[in-house]
Order: sequence, then C-alpha cells, then structure tokens
Amino acid sequence: MRKLIAMFTVVASLLIVFGCGDDSTGPSGNTDYLPMAVGNQWNYSLSGYISEAGADTVFISGSNISKVLEVTTHEQGFQLYVIQDSTTTADTTFTKITYLNKTDTEWRMYDDTTSTEYELFMKLPVTLGDGWIPNADEPTIMRTVLSVSETVTVPAGTYTDCANLRDSDSQEPDFSFDLFLSRGTGAVKYTINDTDSTGTVYMSYDLTSSIIN
Repeated sequence: MRKLIAMFTVVASLLIVFGCGDDSTGPSGNTDYLPMAVGNQWNYSLSGYISEAGADTVFISGSNISKVLEVTTHEQGFQLYVIQDSTTTADTTFTKITYLNKTDTEWRMYDDTTSTEYELFMKLPVTLGDGWIPNADEPTIMRTVLSVSETVTVPAGTYTDCANLRDSDSQEPDFSFDLFLSRGTGAVKYTINDTDSTGTVYMSYDLTSSIIN
C-alpha cells in the first residue's frame, strides 16, 4: 500500500495543476479546462479511509486550499505560475509551492525556477483516449483520458461534460487516481483507490467553493 503522506503529496500536486477555475457555483462560459489568474483560490473538502489488514479502519477528513500567488519567470525565460497548496487533516498539515508553465501543447510542473526537468500533467488539446507518462522517473504510471462527457456533482455544484483523467500503475493493478475537470472551472473532484494485500486506501477531494478574480 502506498504510504498516506505520499498519497497526500501526489494529490496536492495534482490539485495545484488542475484546481484552476473561474466559477464558484458551476460551469462558466470559459472553454479552458485550466484557466488561471493571480489571486484565484479553490477550496476542497477531503474524505476517505484507510483499512489495513488486522487493524481498525481509520477515517480521514480535512480540506485543501489552492492559491495562485503570483507569476514569475524561469531562468530560461518562460512564464511560471507560483501556486501554494495547503492540505489539512486532524493529524497533518502541509504546504507545497509549485511552479506551472503552459505551452501550446502541454501543462508542465516544475519544482523550482531553475530545473529543466518537469512533470507532464496534461497534453493539449484534451482528447478522448489519449495517454501519456507524467513522470519519466515513474514509467509504470500512465495517465489516460477516459471520458470528456462525465457529469459530476460536488458541493460547489453540478458540472456536465467533464473530462475524466485516470492514473493507473502497471505494477499496482488495483490502484487508480481519477480526476474530473470541467471547462471554465478546472478540477471539481479527485478520487484515489488503492488496494493490495495489506489493505485499502480511499480518498475523495470535492470542490466546495472558489474565489476568482
């Protein structure tokens, strides 16, 4: 089973990239899956559980806040969005800063303003059936566009025609990480399912509100 803190780190990173929108109550007229602006903020609720063999099930609840702090420049001259992401549960609080760049064909995530290595979060345009390896250091994990017509209901509203992107791991057949993105709103929901011989982890992040400038 993947360690819980590693799970939170993965989710936080994806919230940073995908949690970008421009409507607090439902879809807007913007056709971009990832619209961005400095000062934007997205709030998510977290719920789930960890069930380990021979142990009591531990239920998890908490929240996540993603903010676009500013725009800066990579040392190679291209623009980066500076994102702060904070996740809080009863036992854990952590904050992560990430740097995002959009090209004509990709969304990329950098750890800093000098590194030449990046994680490929999404190919553009979002196309049904498309797939790619987000991180060259983890070649067994594939991200695939499973749907572009999902309907998702979360506290922030009901979103139609959402893209469903799924991470799967060829070495862990019972692991899946689903992201649901709405045009003009960004990520409205994430779910993690991970089961192996030691137990099960399930977590869900649901958009509750957003502040868009």
